[in-house]
Amino acid sequence: MTNSFIAIKGNFFDKANEIFEIFKYVDTNQDKQFNDWQEFNDYLFDNYFELANKETAIRGIWSDNGWTIINDPEMVDTVDDEALIRLSRVLDTDIITFLIQTTSNSFGFTVYNDNIKRQFFVSDGEVTDNSGFPLEQENDLNINENIFSDDILELAGKFGIDLEGKNKLTYTVKQLAYNDEMKKELEQFKQQKQETIDDNKPWWKFW
Repeated sequence: MTNSFIAIKGNFFDKANEIFEIFKYVDTNQDKQFNDWQEFNDYLFDNYFELANKETAIRGIWSDNGWTIINDPEMVDTVDDEALIRLSRVLDTDIITFLIQTTSNSFGFTVYNDNIKRQFFVSDGEVTDNSGFPLEQENDLNINENIFSDDILELAGKFGIDLEGKNKLTYTVKQLAYNDEMKKELEQFKQQKQETIDDNKPWWKFW
């Protein structure tokens, strides 16, 4: 199971364009809506990889119980500390990210408000990040090397954040293009990657 979520305190669904602009996306206004949680998630995970190869990102977004939640199937925006800190400042609110990756035994969460207030991450049973003061909501949970998906979901629940589709809601999938800045960054990355490949070529492959 792979899930990554960004939970923004407050109802900011109508500011989705501004939110995604901070992550260097442009809304293409090709929304898809789902009333079924499983169909919503299946669509995201069945299509994100192919679309990413076409320089298009898809993100799920919905509002519930005083939170605006983004489902990031690529697990890219969820770990973009710079953008998340900036977003918390622009919206002047708390942001909490949640990561669940059972195949690599990786789990974590981060709280942002003007900066990083709390960060915890475990990979393959090893704590790799543990900064900031523990939250009251962490009590009675395995916020240690034994953390598992249930602990992340229960932690979210203690904040009133439903990450399991328990509530009957309308879920929106945004189709997003990369802005010029991101396109430039990706092109530079591709060039660097190609240079690395060329540098590692055996001598007999240079002609």
